[in-house]
Amino acid sequence: MNDAVANLEQYLLRETRRCVRAPVGRFRHPWLAPMPPLDPDGEWGEGSRFLRGDYSSALFHHDVSESAIELCQDPELAEACFGSLLCFLDTALPNGRIHRIELPLRARDPEPAKPVMAQLAVRAIDGVERGLERADEHRVLPRLLAFLSHLENETTGMHGLLLTPSCRASGFDSDVLSAGFPDYAIEGPDTNTFLVLEYEAASSLADRLGQSAVGRELSEKAARLRERIELALWHEAEHTYVALRHSHGARTQMDEIVGQWDPDGVFRPARSWVEWLPLYAGIPTAERAHRMIARMLDPAQYWGASGVRTVAADDPLFHQAARVMIYDPRRQRQSPVSNWSGPVWVLSSYYAFRALERYGRIAEARALALTTARVLAKDLEATGALHECYDDAGKGLWPRRGTFLSWNVLARTMLRAIRSPQA
Repeated sequence: MNDAVANLEQYLLRETRRCVRAPVGRFRHPWLAPMPPLDPDGEWGEGSRFLRGDYSSALFHHDVSESAIELCQDPELAEACFGSLLCFLDTALPNGRIHRIELPLRARDPEPAKPVMAQLAVRAIDGVERGLERADEHRVLPRLLAFLSHLENETTGMHGLLLTPSCRASGFDSDVLSAGFPDYAIEGPDTNTFLVLEYEAASSLADRLGQSAVGRELSEKAARLRERIELALWHEAEHTYVALRHSHGARTQMDEIVGQWDPDGVFRPARSWVEWLPLYAGIPTAERAHRMIARMLDPAQYWGASGVRTVAADDPLFHQAARVMIYDPRRQRQSPVSNWSGPVWVLSSYYAFRALERYGRIAEARALALTTARVLAKDLEATGALHECYDDAGKGLWPRRGTFLSWNVLARTMLRAIRSPQA
């Protein structure tokens, strides 16, 4: 298996280099797709390509921002991450909105990106030569501040937390905390955790560019949001973070929790892996984290043989189908999307890995890193490709063609972390 894992690590970097695309159309810089081209002669952005699982023609904000955690260790790939950032900034709207997906020749979706762009900026700037100087030349910080201002002004909910534009825009297409609701209806732990990290990344960048007053303001916003998440989203009885949907006339804030009635007539908050995303940012106290991690590590719930499940196995909504049908208001019909209601994803396993490290569960973090690498290595050996998600048996679920790279490269990050002396 050691040889298979070593082969996997080489494959991830080699194939990711094939994901680097030359400037084209509106994209004036090299940029990074989530997978190598399947149909080089096909029409850019053809809608059916997405439905077939071919994502090679588009620039996806969260894929780039999180894969950059690993890719910016490599100078060539760091340049593609920096170029991707500039492509997003160049195609932003005058009001500061950055779209979550961009195509070289046209815009695809109206939804804004998640607050991950400043995090991408810091990672890319640290990975390229003259990073800070080039960031200043391209006005990266002012454009990021315009994006944050847009999010604050246009997507803040009634509880003062950031709204999720849609389940599609969350990036976690079928997540039970946001799927099936109207757009801009949910204040959840995932979007707001990312905003905390975004404020902190933008603050760090401002400080490094000599704008300490801006840095302090952003740092204060991050601290206030951490407090608000603890106050508004923590559910003491269930030991979890919940999602809220504002309801005029609700008796208490708890009446606005997203959830369902169980067979015994007890209302239960909807629960998925995003409930413990605040652990990734170090938001909960050690006591709260201990109770959440116990549930994460329960084999009957999230801790599976292939990594962390995206919905607990004992939840009635758990399933590991390859795709899920949801109503798409853009198309005015149902449409298949990626399944985040049970399958194992490398991204969610990575966030869990870092959460376990942060709260001192080093042995469990190490086990999760090794499990993730072995699942990918076995998939590569068996199929010659990688998939975006897996079932408990380690079978790749989607896509049916091509190889999905994107944040699968975080398997390398986890392996490097457990090989370090600190691990």
